[in-house]
Parts: sequence; structure tokens; C-alpha cells
Amino acid sequence: MNLPDKLCQILPKIANISAHIVPDSIQGKVITVAINHVLKEQLEDGELDFLDGVFLEIKVTDLNKSWFFTVEGEKISVHHTINVQRSDVVISGDFNSFVLLASQTIDPDTLFFKRKLLIEGDVELGLAVKNLLDRVELNQLPELLTKPLIAYAQAL
Repeated sequence: MNLPDKLCQILPKIANISAHIVPDSIQGKVITVAINHVLKEQLEDGELDFLDGVFLEIKVTDLNKSWFFTVEGEKISVHHTINVQRSDVVISGDFNSFVLLASQTIDPDTLFFKRKLLIEGDVELGLAVKNLLDRVELNQLPELLTKPLIAYAQAL
């Protein structure tokens, strides 16, 4: 078995262990800083106003983990299931599907049409999120993250 194949088998397991060992509060802070950095321009331009007062749940099914996102003022906040009673829309899929989405290896429409990613709840809100993700450029992510992300996605 070559290195890319081994990586494809090992990385989801590492993500699963990390998602359950790292405390939710630390995960939330890291995700909050990262997403606010990546979407800073969209936040300033009001492109995320549709998330004001609503909760978007991102559920990674094979990790059995969810994060809840909302816009509060000029900032995206990340919450945990303990703090959120309901989500207005849920986008769910396995770890690898989210990696393919984030790496822009496969466009979001293909992932949704192939049912690798699912939208439940307020579908209009979910489509607005999908369209936003479609407009985010990979170069907005830190290079430290993009290189391994792309390498892993290509190995998939």
C-alpha cells in the first residue's frame, strides 16, 4: 500500500480521535478564529447577514460531531450542541466529502447531487450557504492548511 492510500485510511481516524479528545471550547475558539479570518471580507460586505439570528449546523457524520454557526453582529460564532436548542439548516456529510468541498477538488453542486453532502431543514438557507462556499477562494485559507488539504483531497 502506497503513502496516499495509507493517508486516506489514517487521516479520518486521526480527525475522529482529535474531534473527541480536543475539548469543544478549544475547537470552537479555533474554528471561530479561522472562519472569521477566511470570511472577513464577506462579513464586512454583509454577505453573511442571512445567518444573523439563525443556526447552521455542520454535521460530520463519520466523526459523529456537529458545530453550529451563526452571525452575531459582525462576527461568526461557533456553538456546540450543549448550547444550541435547534438548528435552522443542517449540512451533513462524511469527513472526506467536507475535505473535497474545502479543497475545491469537487464543486459543491456535485457533492450535493451525488448526495455526499445533504441539506436538511431550511433548504433555501442551505442553498445560500452552499452558494457562499462556492464563492470562497482557496487562497483565502492559510497556506499551512491548503497544501495538506489539497494533497489529501487528490489522494481521495
